[in-house]
Amino acid sequence: MTILSATGLDAYLDQTEAALEQQARAELDPELIHAGLKSAMQRQCFRADTMGSVHRLFQLWLRARDPLAGLRLLEGDGRDVVAALPQAERAQWHIRLAMWGIDAHIAQGDATALHAALDAAVTLLASLPDSPDHVSAWNYLDLKIREAGAHALERRSAQACHARIAADPAQASFHVWNDARLARRQAGSFWREGDQEQARLAARRAIDILASANAGADQNTGHDEWIRLGYQLAEIVPDAVAGIVAQARARIPAGSGVFRLREIDVLIARLDAMGLYYQGELDRALAHMRLGRIVLEQDKDDRCNAVLLDWLMQAQRHEDSARLAFESIFHQHPYSAAHALTVTQRALDDGLAGQPYWHLALAFAGMAAASAGVRAGEDEAAYVRRHLALARAHSGPHPAADAIEALLLIKTAGDYHAALPLLEAAVGDVSLAHADLVFKLWVARIHVHGAPAALAMPFVPAASGVACNDVGMHLGYALNDVLPEGVTVARADLQVLRARYYEAGVARFDAFVASGEGDTGDGNAKVCSALCIGLAAHHYFYRSEPAVALALHQKGHAAARFPEHFQGAVNCYTALGDDAALIDSAEHLWHFAADHGYSAHLPTAYIPDVVAALHKLGRNADIAIWLQRLDEWWARLDHKQRSAHQQKYMGALVLVLAYMAHTQPGDAMLRLDPMLPAVSAAACPIMCATAAHALRSAGQLARAEQLYLEALGHVVAGNAWHEAQRASILAGLDQCRRPDAQAKPWWKVW
Repeated sequence: MTILSATGLDAYLDQTEAALEQQARAELDPELIHAGLKSAMQRQCFRADTMGSVHRLFQLWLRARDPLAGLRLLEGDGRDVVAALPQAERAQWHIRLAMWGIDAHIAQGDATALHAALDAAVTLLASLPDSPDHVSAWNYLDLKIREAGAHALERRSAQACHARIAADPAQASFHVWNDARLARRQAGSFWREGDQEQARLAARRAIDILASANAGADQNTGHDEWIRLGYQLAEIVPDAVAGIVAQARARIPAGSGVFRLREIDVLIARLDAMGLYYQGELDRALAHMRLGRIVLEQDKDDRCNAVLLDWLMQAQRHEDSARLAFESIFHQHPYSAAHALTVTQRALDDGLAGQPYWHLALAFAGMAAASAGVRAGEDEAAYVRRHLALARAHSGPHPAADAIEALLLIKTAGDYHAALPLLEAAVGDVSLAHADLVFKLWVARIHVHGAPAALAMPFVPAASGVACNDVGMHLGYALNDVLPEGVTVARADLQVLRARYYEAGVARFDAFVASGEGDTGDGNAKVCSALCIGLAAHHYFYRSEPAVALALHQKGHAAARFPEHFQGAVNCYTALGDDAALIDSAEHLWHFAADHGYSAHLPTAYIPDVVAALHKLGRNADIAIWLQRLDEWWARLDHKQRSAHQQKYMGALVLVLAYMAHTQPGDAMLRLDPMLPAVSAAACPIMCATAAHALRSAGQLARAEQLYLEALGHVVAGNAWHEAQRASILAGLDQCRRPDAQAKPWWKVW
């Protein structure tokens, strides 16, 4: 029999994988696909000679429902390939072979063999040198051990992993946290095993370790670590939560900003709620989770809404449950919407109170792409209208029903005229005013009334700070795609409307910071910061209010650090004439861009202002620092980027050299002289005049005079900016021709 290997095996794998994809798209019976694959593979003889082909062939054996063949492949070809690899690469591939083997044992369904493989994997990971796969392998292994219910092995794995971490010098400042983490993992393992006494002992040991005298200033044991430990132990020792919260609050840094303090309040509210829940105080837990459900920037989703919904159902508060389920589905929350749909269907099956919101939830779920399967093949419009009718039968006219019907009319028929009165009625309940609804209201107004009249209509607030931000984004980037043919919105009018949403969004976040209360979308620090950027830009560029813009940049920066706030502060301080603050802000901007990256970073836009400020303050020696930074930035650009920024770079460089020439003429001329042909070729009056200023400051009056004359020749009549430079050029030319020309610097024209 021919052995498939090397390129022959690769071709076979390509063809087989493509055939499986086609069969899946054709919706063939999965059992027939698996049986056919297994039969076809068993007729072949394979020899994999790379780890890539080992893995692909192994995956095919699993898809063929033949995990034993997959294991034989790993033990044979897999180990042979690893043995032939360079020594430095073997550890990571031994780990991968072990993890793949665990997958095969899981597929095989032999618990004894699986436990043996898991045990061997723990021993392997503990014995091998560090590799790129070590951390992810430990995490994966721990998950599989827990799923297998191997509790004693889970604790041995935790101990082995901890020993590796403790031996790492880079973890020296985390040793107290890691010791507490080990005790916490042991507590969880005992709890899952059913040994509650040992679980509580280990949990309290974790708390004692974190509170011990060893947790000194050199250890990372701040409020975040205490809150994290609390979440992990709340079910096991709920009576300890109050003490954990006290420890966390005692460690909040004194300089924490107001937004960060509110975020901590939300995190602690969640922890308090968990402790109360596990102590059986459900009503008090529900009260705390009302704050805890606010979604923070650090959250991956809104699962606290799902927890709150479950607790409400457990408390038999079905009216509140129905309202929350509808909210999660209607606002398409990233985690709780799917859970709320399951709860809604179960509630209707059980005939629970809570109408009209159970049917309203199903009506909108039938329109949403993520939950459209709830219709089970029923026509979308028929399904939605059926549930709207059931909802209205319970409540009569309802703004949520109006909102859903309006969205259906727009989606299925593009009927903005019929949708508009429904939308106007719906947004009277601000809790319904999610970004898409509000955006479609403005679109409908423009369709029905025309742009000027529509934009003069009453402002409609959105449901949250995040929703306000999203409305502003939709208006800026999606409006033109949905306007009637031939209809346009004046840019200035649209900018004013967008700014009102930015302003409303900032106000929502301000209210959350002031009160600690708000919608789930009022706690995201990054969105608050982004809104401040947009609103600051409006006040700076459209209203010429740099002081207002500066205050917004400072507020946004306090919420979440974005480079646009540093850039905005530089612009504002320049406009306000605060030279010292301008220099300080530019320092922050430069270092932030260097440390964190900033794709829109253009030093040519602010370095000229920085060196001008340095000169005014008598800090001429620092100009060389900024010249070096300009050079560093330019050196990092590729050919395409240099082509795009060549003119601005030259202009900035010439200006820096002009200021440098006043106190360091020799150094300035060494850089400027080779550039002068390119300066002349640029035919830019400002650049030529600036180079002339530098030559005059360096005492080269004849050459300066020639460049001033060139600059005059490049002034374009009728160009307001060019004409504005004419007086400066003539003044510089006059200085060159005066007997005392070298007695005055170029930047003084008297």
